[in-house]
Amino acid sequence: MIKKSSNDRRFDDRHPGTGLIIRMEDSEIQVLDISIGGMKLTLPPGRRTWKGEVLEFEMASQHWPDMRCAKGKADIRAITPEWVAVQFVRPSYDLMKMVSRHVATLLWGDRPYGY
Repeated sequence: MIKKSSNDRRFDDRHPGTGLIIRMEDSEIQVLDISIGGMKLTLPPGRRTWKGEVLEFEMASQHWPDMRCAKGKADIRAITPEWVAVQFVRPSYDLMKMVSRHVATLLWGDRPYGY
């Protein structure tokens, strides 16, 4: 059994965000890691933020380029100099579909059963 660090609040498994792009404020940002409940990402240079701020974004997948971009909102839960951790706020079907397909692709390959 892997012991969680004391500041890790996630209940869901983390997965690399490779291939997921966040579009926010005319910037494209790579997702560092993602789970069904939220993600970690870097902010655009010069952007200031605070815990509790709600970010609006659009997510696109490089693995699934034909999939519709998913709009979403996320509450900033943690901030470090390297990344911010956000929790999805009332995630849409399109956002959850993109996250689940991304994770399935990482776990089972390019075309998992059912997709």
